[in-house]
Amino acid sequence: MTLPFITGNQIKFNLAAESLREFGVKLERLTIDFEEIQSETGEPIARHKAQQAFEQLNRPLVVNDDYWIIPALKGFPGPYMKSINTWFTPEDWLHLTKDLDDRRIILRQVVVYQDAHEQKLFAVDLEGILLREIRGKSPYAHSTITSLDGGEHSDAEYHEQNTNAGIGHHNAWHELGAWLVSQK
Repeated sequence: MTLPFITGNQIKFNLAAESLREFGVKLERLTIDFEEIQSETGEPIARHKAQQAFEQLNRPLVVNDDYWIIPALKGFPGPYMKSINTWFTPEDWLHLTKDLDDRRIILRQVVVYQDAHEQKLFAVDLEGILLREIRGKSPYAHSTITSLDGGEHSDAEYHEQNTNAGIGHHNAWHELGAWLVSQK
């Protein structure tokens, strides 16, 4: 089975493709311009993207909307991560989080499958930590101080290796893959 995955983000595509490989699902990366709605959570955003993409392509597809939650900052930045990453530098992220005792950060992955008959949402939280120093380079400023592997590497260090820190973790793509297999 091959599904279009609508994303302009190569890092997200790599994680999705690797995660779905074990289920025999291949992804085709396509980009579409979306009207991105605003919401306090990523679920309505992802659902809206899926609906728009399906209206344009008229075939089964998947979309994704990941966002980061810092519990010590009352859930900031949430679905505003894309905008925040255009405004903040790695140094801004470090300054913002330097005095936090609770160093947890949660990556909420939201994947939506859409076809003519249904829309199915899969969401998984991956817990990581905020580092106390900048490590690596990435187009995503927060990635220089976030770690999904317990602090051994920043997410940016994974990006430098053209991989993703989420590989090896149970994620929303695994949920989608298991569901697709169950539908056969």
